[in-house]
Amino acid sequence: MNGLFPKPLAPIPYPLDAFLVIVRETGYELSRNVQAPDAMVGMALINAISMACQGLIDVKLPTGQVRPVSQNLLLVAESGERKSTLASLLLAPFRDADLRAITSQQLRMAQYQAELDAWQAKNKGLRRAISKVSSQGKDTSELDAELAEHGTRKPCVPRLRYFLRQDITAKAIMEALQGDGESIALTTDEGHMLFQSSAMSHLGLLNRLWDSPEVLPLDRAGKEQILAMNPRVSVSIMTQKAPLQAYLEKRGSVAKGSGHWARYLVGWPASTQGYRWVNPHEQTWEHLPVFHARIKELLAAYKTMIESGQIEREQIEFSDDAKVRWFGLAAETERMLREGEYLSDINDFASKVMEILARLAAAMHYFGGEGGKITLDTLERAFTIIRWHVEEYKHLFSPQFVVPQDQIDAQAIANYLRSHLWRGPSSDTFAPKNHVRRNGPVRDKTRLNDALELLAAQGAVEVGVAPKDKKTYIRLMNHFFGSM
Repeated sequence: MNGLFPKPLAPIPYPLDAFLVIVRETGYELSRNVQAPDAMVGMALINAISMACQGLIDVKLPTGQVRPVSQNLLLVAESGERKSTLASLLLAPFRDADLRAITSQQLRMAQYQAELDAWQAKNKGLRRAISKVSSQGKDTSELDAELAEHGTRKPCVPRLRYFLRQDITAKAIMEALQGDGESIALTTDEGHMLFQSSAMSHLGLLNRLWDSPEVLPLDRAGKEQILAMNPRVSVSIMTQKAPLQAYLEKRGSVAKGSGHWARYLVGWPASTQGYRWVNPHEQTWEHLPVFHARIKELLAAYKTMIESGQIEREQIEFSDDAKVRWFGLAAETERMLREGEYLSDINDFASKVMEILARLAAAMHYFGGEGGKITLDTLERAFTIIRWHVEEYKHLFSPQFVVPQDQIDAQAIANYLRSHLWRGPSSDTFAPKNHVRRNGPVRDKTRLNDALELLAAQGAVEVGVAPKDKKTYIRLMNHFFGSM
């Protein structure tokens, strides 16, 4: 594949270096301290920055359409990959904001109840007065006016707003979004909870929320209609394989057929278990607090805006050279939808990918504090990330995608060489091929040769015969193994 979405020879690392500086440095720090799969770190970062920005900005596509910057993400990782640890660290500002909102709500409800009791007492007194005056045959117009005016001063139930939702019904989603400009996130590091919830049985609603219509109504029999105007909802699911498989077996055809998964950035990274090193020192956090401070700043700005009732999201546009690049990518994407081309088997996702790219570029731009319009550099960075997810979508949802055996073997051998034989960045490590065959993960001679040929093409190894002992050796290239 020679186009803009080249198929890699072997699984490639998640492009954490493509993020702008605040997010990038936080990603490196999390990878170093948590040692979770790099894709898990990257996707958790996308989730956090999208959630922080979605209530404040929209992105104006080069076509002129104005779209939200919320994102849907689906990550598959087994138990022990430190999903909960990562989510706990990155989402701390959102949880703190939610806790403050819930605590404040208790005080506000107590105040509301006191005001309501006083209002009801006066309301009852006015009604008794009207009844008494009316029974005496006197004019009640003055009291009627006072009662009507008093009715306008009935206390309103305080609105509880919080971001992070998990096990939630479709009705509860709509109630949370009632009004104008409300922003929430359906996010969980235990996917089975969300898959079993009512929300995931209402995929039409979730699809509409991703589209973020100007008006989204919910009609309830015999009750007042709920209206959500310009809602913003992100969805982030970290799940183990078994719950996802169970959900796909039950509702997979509906989810795929409705285009639900096409709205997701997906990932199924290789495990880091067995390759993590134990740090004998206390973890230090230099960049995560800066990341948290930026989220808190954006949450405070959103709180001020939503409580004022003046919903005015900033529209983020592309620079002229970024527009040209975006249109070029859109044209190439369209070409790749032809039968037999690279995106033809995932045309549902491909139809959304340019908008997803624009959403990510805008969120990266705004969260990074970049002024003005989205630059070509930021667009290219976002595209580098999206290109990784295109391959993962094919892996998870393409009916024709099968990972070649040499690619699987190459990844396993690379992991073995790095963890068992490589001596470090300044070394010149040679390993006897027969030793790797006897002790490594691939014992079959033909499969080993195919995998080594693939790794050699990647520049990971060099394979040759030593003049002295006539034995075949594998030379480990430092630049490759140092970047794993």
